[in-house]
Amino acid sequence: LGKKYTSNSIFACKILCGDCGEFYGPKVWHSTDKYRTVIWQCNAKFKNEKRCRTPHLTEDAIRMRFVAAFNELITQRETLLDQCRLMQSALSDNTIIEAKIRELEQEIDVVAELIRKCIDENSRTIQNQQEYNSRYNGLAGRYEKLQKRLDDLADTRAANNATADAIGAFMFELSEREAPVEEFCDKLWIAVIDRITVYPDARILFTFKGGISIEG
Repeated sequence: LGKKYTSNSIFACKILCGDCGEFYGPKVWHSTDKYRTVIWQCNAKFKNEKRCRTPHLTEDAIRMRFVAAFNELITQRETLLDQCRLMQSALSDNTIIEAKIRELEQEIDVVAELIRKCIDENSRTIQNQQEYNSRYNGLAGRYEKLQKRLDDLADTRAANNATADAIGAFMFELSEREAPVEEFCDKLWIAVIDRITVYPDARILFTFKGGISIEG
């Protein structure tokens, strides 16, 4: 999401404010007495002139609503598993990306050789340095653009594989659960939740790693 955030909680970097887009963060109420409670609220709630209208959430409320959302998933399990298989298959097929990567690698090798020859000729013969610099800079710029395209494709391939793996973990957890979940499980949360979005009217949208969103 392009945001920096640090916490050791399983809810960290998972809860988004539907009003401003910032992460939710933890805050402890009654930290020194028996009424101690950890709540989560938008980290930017009091930073701007216009306060975010999203409500805070207790951890118990997050757990309870997650269980309800996941149990709704189970009722659509077979349909969702079929959809996930299609998505995972599409993401795992990097044939086109691999072909483009090979083409770019070959082109990069050619340009790198041209740069080497350009430098070698300049070192062995007297040349107009303005012309040499222009030729060298043109080749170097071309090389950098090709390398950037190659890096972008490699990033896309890695992202596709990571998403396919996440969908696989989600499918495993969904296929293992035939009966409704009775209580919150840290392992299940980590395996299946991509993010949840909290809205000003207290609605919570749970987005699962399979790409499915359900209001909890």
